[in-house]
Amino acid sequence: RIEGTDLVFLRELTGGIYFGEKGRRDNGDTAFDNCVYTRAEVQRLAKKGFELAMTRSKKLCCVDKANVMETSRLWRETVQAMEKDYPEVTVSYEFVDAVAMRLVQWPNSYDVLITENLFGDILTDEASVISGSMGLMPSASMGAEVSLFEPIHGSYPQATGLNIANPMATVLSAAMMFENFGLMEEGKAMRDAVNKALEAGIVTEDLADGGKSYGTKEVGDWLAANI
Repeated sequence: RIEGTDLVFLRELTGGIYFGEKGRRDNGDTAFDNCVYTRAEVQRLAKKGFELAMTRSKKLCCVDKANVMETSRLWRETVQAMEKDYPEVTVSYEFVDAVAMRLVQWPNSYDVLITENLFGDILTDEASVISGSMGLMPSASMGAEVSLFEPIHGSYPQATGLNIANPMATVLSAAMMFENFGLMEEGKAMRDAVNKALEAGIVTEDLADGGKSYGTKEVGDWLAANI
């Protein structure tokens, strides 16, 4: 149920509860965070999701909470209206709590998933453990003109100078960047090097499972020599 898993999350990053009005009232005893989405914001992300699904297995899952949240109902009706433009793509609609469960039980049942900011924040961290470590997970924040490619865990400042950080997510993020530029062979070369390192046991402590481990520099040098 985990073997062969190959899934992609597309998370909306500029709207939702993280960017809505927030504050306190009643002398600080009541707090609120407003979740707001526009149809245009949903369409922008959904279009990317449909386009990506067309290049993969033509399966798209829209993750929402449309049984209780009005923003989720907007998400669902917007994606449903776009289905006619992508007749080859099979679209499913699932509540976020059901997806959280299936990611643990049957992650390989998913391919491309699209969702709003908060849900995506939580689900992508959950999905990262499928690989064995967050240190293997690349990410990309895609903009209209500028994009940022980085490991899902961010800069990891706690590991500064300790030679313990897993460099594989950084290499895989670079592979995503090259592939985004249309340099597919270069991206594949980076992915192949990571796969070879995993097979050879050239890994940092987070992936060693009690066995022999190597430092950031040693793994990084090995990867560079095998790309």
